[in-house]
Amino acid sequence: MIDTQTLIACTGATRADAERYTLHLADGMNRFRIHSDSAVAAFLGQLTIESDALQKVEEDLNYKTPDRLREIFPSLFVKGGYRAEDYIRNPRALSQLRYKGFHGRGLIQLTWEEAYIAAGRAIGADYRGNPDLLLQPQHAAFSACWFFAEYKGCIAPAERGDIYDVTGRVNGPKRLKLAERKAATARAFKVLSA
Repeated sequence: MIDTQTLIACTGATRADAERYTLHLADGMNRFRIHSDSAVAAFLGQLTIESDALQKVEEDLNYKTPDRLREIFPSLFVKGGYRAEDYIRNPRALSQLRYKGFHGRGLIQLTWEEAYIAAGRAIGADYRGNPDLLLQPQHAAFSACWFFAEYKGCIAPAERGDIYDVTGRVNGPKRLKLAERKAATARAFKVLSA
């Protein structure tokens, strides 16, 4: 079972952030069988990047310039015909347009209605009807554990040490911040195997 100090050492989180999530992550990792040092390290490595070291549990959709919106969402604002100017500093409207309200929430940014429904079934919560439950520590942690272990099947590649594969499953084909995810996983593995 993970403790607060180990969580801090593995993720670089502040004590307050680690204390907020330690018990929920320990329960979730146990429930979804994230046990070995390799699996826990890969999970915490992804979590570190997805949540900015346990600081964030919601995708930041508060864009300040139309050019940035066009860069991040070209299918909407370059090809799709939507005016980027209408979505500047308007995260709620952007969430509705892009994700139908099911933007990234939780310690691993759970995204899309289908994932909210599946997570809710697995955990026993109504995330579709009440998406903001995923902002609460228990649900933010449990949904991340479920997503990693069951929804995306990351335990087997984590056991092989294949962080490229794990990152693709968690983050998609662009594998954003792959080098940082590998470094965070290596740091966590060093702590856990000491």
